[in-house]
Amino acid sequence: MKLEKLFDSENNTLIEKNGNKIDLSGCPVIDAVELCNEKYGNEKFSAVKIKWSYIGFDEESYNEEFLALLRDKLKDFEEDSKYVFIIPEADAECSSNDKMEAFAAGMNHCARRIKDCASVIGFAIPDNLNAADFMELLLKKHQHYVFFSNKEEVLADKKIVRY
Repeated sequence: MKLEKLFDSENNTLIEKNGNKIDLSGCPVIDAVELCNEKYGNEKFSAVKIKWSYIGFDEESYNEEFLALLRDKLKDFEEDSKYVFIIPEADAECSSNDKMEAFAAGMNHCARRIKDCASVIGFAIPDNLNAADFMELLLKKHQHYVFFSNKEEVLADKKIVRY
């Protein structure tokens, strides 16, 4: 299923298809577990922090129950015309290449599980991963995603949105 691209980026700013610029300063950051357990407010744009441990550390331990709940909540957001971007968080040791690849694979698995949620604008680039590699991995199946960061060296690519 290919979703229509609803947002784009220009000069580190999120832009709606109609050309309106979106100011993400002060955008609420919601923990994914809290999101799945509660109804959230009236904000049109939010960030959702997803810890690696919520998804599972490898293919044998992916938490499909959590990912299904997350998808359901994001579908609710879609119905309410609310939008989110995902902030991956490596809450476990992630210094070796194998661990970094497993973390990226876990986030890619998460993206596959929420692939039909039009409420998802895209993903923030994890600080401990190579930005180009992470974007390439997710863009293979999710060409409509926009990428986000707070790191100045990543923001040098003006297509990355500052949050």
